[in-house]
Amino acid sequence: MKGLAFRKLGRTSSHRNHLLRNLVSSLIQHERISTTVAKAKEAAREAEKIITLGKRGTVQAGYGARGYLFSQQETLPKLQELSQRYANRPGGYTRIHLHGNRKGDHAPRAILELVDNPHDLRMQMTARTLAKEVYDRIARRGGDDILTGRQFDLMTMEQDERFNELTRKNITKVVQYGGVEAREKLVSMAQDHLLRLKATVAVEGPRRIDDAKMESWGDNKPRGRLLTKPYAGSRPLAGQEGEFQPTPLPGKSRNSVVRIGKGAFAKRLNYRPKVTMPSSSSRRAQA
Repeated sequence: MKGLAFRKLGRTSSHRNHLLRNLVSSLIQHERISTTVAKAKEAAREAEKIITLGKRGTVQAGYGARGYLFSQQETLPKLQELSQRYANRPGGYTRIHLHGNRKGDHAPRAILELVDNPHDLRMQMTARTLAKEVYDRIARRGGDDILTGRQFDLMTMEQDERFNELTRKNITKVVQYGGVEAREKLVSMAQDHLLRLKATVAVEGPRRIDDAKMESWGDNKPRGRLLTKPYAGSRPLAGQEGEFQPTPLPGKSRNSVVRIGKGAFAKRLNYRPKVTMPSSSSRRAQA
């Protein structure tokens, strides 16, 4: 917070200290916790310090980590394991993912996790993105070479310009300190998801209007602008363009993510046309 050294979290000093010690101990033990955004940011700062103490390996650093952590029989061996995992990493051992709002008080939630853990969310999402981009590229080209083609180059994925720029940045982040093992894990997860995408489309079929469901409505179906046709088949991802989406607005080459999310409601052209003022020469000619 601006003007403060840290977030007080609405607690006294002793209560805040014990709260953060509990969060850091749970994070080191389970490698992923869910809490509010404010608590996650404060716990991440403390977790970075404790892992740094574990990497030093001195007696004094060990006393400092032992005096901070709870459940020492579980957390201290885990801290030694983390110190070996992050031996070549200069810092940045934690990562925060926004996780919606909490039911009840609507407080913003977050997932606080240790990087390079066995269930790393960033690696999972990067693998899914790789598979989706490869699947879309094969679908545009035509054919069925998902199993026969070489889709992922193990050592040069982050330089492959066929992938999106943001995807290449995420590849660099997840394999930067993991070596060949991280690359092999990323490629394996991407290949599994690529096969899952192919199987999903084969079972559910392409995206299409569900005429059978519309006929089952009979006289109860809505009419006019309230009619939203039901669709069957594989569902598109958020922000993904498709043939059943509205045409772009005049002067635009593509739809925005908000317009795509509106779906059928975006077909209503609720915009004002541009009004051009007549030039001075045309006004004099009219006079």
